[in-house]
Amino acid sequence: MRAAVPKLERRVAELRALDVDSLTEESYGDILEDLRRKIDDTLVDIYGNDTVDYHRYCISVLDNTPVIMFGDVPSIHERRPNISTAVASAISTLGSAIAILRERLESSGETAAARAVTAYRGLDLHQEIARVASKLYQDGHYATAVEAAVKALNALVRLRSGLEIDGATLMERAFSPSNPILKFNDLSTQSDRDEQKGFMMMFSGAVSGLRNPRAHRFIHDDPERALEFIAFVSLLAKLLDGAKRA
Repeated sequence: MRAAVPKLERRVAELRALDVDSLTEESYGDILEDLRRKIDDTLVDIYGNDTVDYHRYCISVLDNTPVIMFGDVPSIHERRPNISTAVASAISTLGSAIAILRERLESSGETAAARAVTAYRGLDLHQEIARVASKLYQDGHYATAVEAAVKALNALVRLRSGLEIDGATLMERAFSPSNPILKFNDLSTQSDRDEQKGFMMMFSGAVSGLRNPRAHRFIHDDPERALEFIAFVSLLAKLLDGAKRA
């Protein structure tokens, strides 16, 4: 079902992109049939052939112009209003299919939030980050879990560096590329110094961008974003474990 929704959304986007006014006598039949066939292939791929759902959402035509047994065949100019009506109907039908699929995903727990919570259990987090953040995350306190993770990182840097300062100032002093207390490499080349500076900025950004806003105002983090933030902080903690005293 997760894969089905974007497939149908692509078909809807193609229908919306159709410029009915640009269709010509020579081209309209092939263009409409190509769109209809792609929709049909997608529906078969999702629901299977000759199923209840397939027949419910099947698009048989993209031109509602009445068939004339005798007399002149309607021109493309005469067909355009009927084509527009049929295309709008197809968009509505596929929109209903998408809505039902999303509803089924929610009912089955296969939402983005549910997937994030499941994925969190599989993360190989730094031990200290997991200790302070995991229970909060699993209880649904996502922003608090992020804040706790960064506070733990801050405490780890203070412990390793021996500095009695805090926040961005701590990170800039501990990891300064010119006079570091803790270093990630030998600092023997410009590339080494660039890496040291980059990691310093990542640590500083974590406390400034993740911890401080959550400590001073209410922030809503969804499960997916919180997972990514905590995983990032865990990565920094692992990098810290590999740092050496200068």
